Amino acid sequence: MGFFFAGGSTPLQYGSPAPSSSRDAAGSRSSLVADSSRNAPGRSRADLNSEVRHHRNIALEDPEHMNATQSPASSQQEGPRIFVWGTRICVTDVQLSFSRFIKEYVNMALEEDELIIDESGKQSAAAEADEPYYMQRLHEIFNTEEPYLNVNLQHIKAFDETLYRQIICYPADIIPYLDFIANEIFNESYPHSELQSQIQIRPFNADRTKNMRCLNPEDIDQLITINGMVIRISGLIPEMRQAFFECAICKNTNEVEVDRGHIEEPTICQNCNSNHCFMLIHNRSAFMDRQVIKLQESPDDMPAGETPCTVSLYAHGNLVDSVQPGDRVTVTGIYRVVPLRVNPRKRLVKTVYRTYIDVLHYRKIDAHRLKQQDLASKLPPQRVAQIKALAAKPDIYERLAHAIAPSIYEHQDIKKGILCQLFGGSKKTSADSSHGHWRSELNILLCGDPGTSKSQLLQYIHHLVPRGQYTSGQGSSAVGLTAYITRDPETKHFVLQTGALVLSDNGVCCIDEFDKMNESTRSVLHEVMVRHNYK
Repeated sequence: MGFFFAGGSTPLQYGSPAPSSSRDAAGSRSSLVADSSRNAPGRSRADLNSEVRHHRNIALEDPEHMNATQSPASSQQEGPRIFVWGTRICVTDVQLSFSRFIKEYVNMALEEDELIIDESGKQSAAAEADEPYYMQRLHEIFNTEEPYLNVNLQHIKAFDETLYRQIICYPADIIPYLDFIANEIFNESYPHSELQSQIQIRPFNADRTKNMRCLNPEDIDQLITINGMVIRISGLIPEMRQAFFECAICKNTNEVEVDRGHIEEPTICQNCNSNHCFMLIHNRSAFMDRQVIKLQESPDDMPAGETPCTVSLYAHGNLVDSVQPGDRVTVTGIYRVVPLRVNPRKRLVKTVYRTYIDVLHYRKIDAHRLKQQDLASKLPPQRVAQIKALAAKPDIYERLAHAIAPSIYEHQDIKKGILCQLFGGSKKTSADSSHGHWRSELNILLCGDPGTSKSQLLQYIHHLVPRGQYTSGQGSSAVGLTAYITRDPETKHFVLQTGALVLSDNGVCCIDEFDKMNESTRSVLHEVMVRHNYK
């Protein structure tokens, strides 16, 4: 993410292009970045905590040191071969393999969120079976001007399993080179395109989705995929990516980029040889949005009698505000650790490290739940035709009622009432000011003898609705249902910890043992049930 200048000094501009002088300086330091930054500025990726020109690599000209598993095409390349430091991964092999994958991979078995957006802004399947899928994705980037390429890792595994293992084991080293290849192919295909920033690769759908409880030191700095429910998000945190320093004596300027999360302030001015004379100019520095997200273990994956596990997520750039509390997501990112210092002024660190995940991709898909009400997504034509054919049947009401909790016998009237609650009604507004508007949502109270499957029906609806929450009225408090104030351990700011009612927004909140709830807690639900808001 960059910034631009207007008359030498501007307000903070997140994600805007960098000046030509900084692009030229970056290009002189690395030919890899210079080639791909013809139309967009080259910036380090905050989610990877590294960039191409800062990677440690080694160039070998001796054939004896070459990788034994190199491809025939790469063995014909002349000149030194560059390897990632400490590994046998050849950068040339990685770039050639990913370039062939982008240009040759064809797949028609696409999922709903992998459909192509055409020029009219509608989702459609691939137009031609023999056209490479990711070349169509690059054409979509050309139309939408959103420089993000989502890459399904299962596609890479089917095409080149060696490249797949390299991405999983060394994501911070490999993904920047994949970014370079994607930008190079895009610039060759669309030379007149003007993107605001470079195309970034976002891998997802790894072969094995790990449970949050199974994360261990073997996963550190590797690409992982976990499932969970978002319970808390922080506000936008501006993170500095490039610092602009100015000498207080001779006005000489110096730009310093972030290196592994730190920015080193220059001590000596190269122009006047003065010591400790630099001042940080904030409005000429480059910043990027960052957000801290708390992900909790899904109730489906939680063992009986255990407390839910949580993990912190760091989202950067365009991924900020992509999820809301209550969303169930599949997160793909890099598992990180950071040492805890005994005293900030001492070099001693604790033996226990703090863990977090740098998010690379979100996915809000669960095949066992109802689809979320996302206005940006549209159903494919095949699904629309299937729904219309089902709606035309005369016994559609009974069919849907039988489909709710089929393991529970009878209770058809109760199931039909729950069905009406799931579908809801249409919101109406009255011209009479005394009425205002009538709500379209229904509230249901299940009363009956013990053993009549009341709790089982609540559990089924909780697992069916994408933003459903299940809680017990016995022991619940008003703040536990709504929200309470707590201190964020990351930012040390006071934040609102959301409760069950807030997490079930646009969903269904299932409260069991409602009669055992005390009167003060039950009074909180009055306004929520009538107006569906709480103040």
